[in-house]
Amino acid sequence: MAFTAVSLKGARRIDYSGGADGFERFDSFGDRVVNLLRTSTGSKVLVVIDGGFGFANAAPHVVRDHLNLTGGNPLVGPNDSCGERFPSVNDIYVTDLVRSLPTGVAAGLKPGVVPSDKELEFIREMGADFCCYNLVPTMIVAAHAGWRVLGIVVPEGERLDASVLAVLNDAGGK
Repeated sequence: MAFTAVSLKGARRIDYSGGADGFERFDSFGDRVVNLLRTSTGSKVLVVIDGGFGFANAAPHVVRDHLNLTGGNPLVGPNDSCGERFPSVNDIYVTDLVRSLPTGVAAGLKPGVVPSDKELEFIREMGADFCCYNLVPTMIVAAHAGWRVLGIVVPEGERLDASVLAVLNDAGGK
């Protein structure tokens, strides 16, 4: 899959953190998100904001890559005709549109899993900078359906700065 320059004009916006005005809010990844991504037409750019924890630098980060430590894959079962059975996720993340935030690698965990300090240290040794629950399965389905993803993970309980939200929302709306 060859990627060209990305614009946020017409991008879908999903918020799992509960703090992003102008975004579609979801409590967690599930069938509603899967159906949304498989049936949406138009721009194939997705902005996802998820809450996270385990940050060495407790600040919102743009995701540049991920480790899928969920123990699962949302593409199990019959293949949906929206995309390839085993999508490439190389270079799926868009990282250059919000330059005011640091970038990092997300460790996607199964919802409810809270690693001990020793486990968190091991996750960091594997290359992750923070953990989250919803971004990674969302990205897998997005890749399957041909989307590019701008993922932002914010420390749990925090919100994105208004200036960052303005960049995301002023770049073309829904």
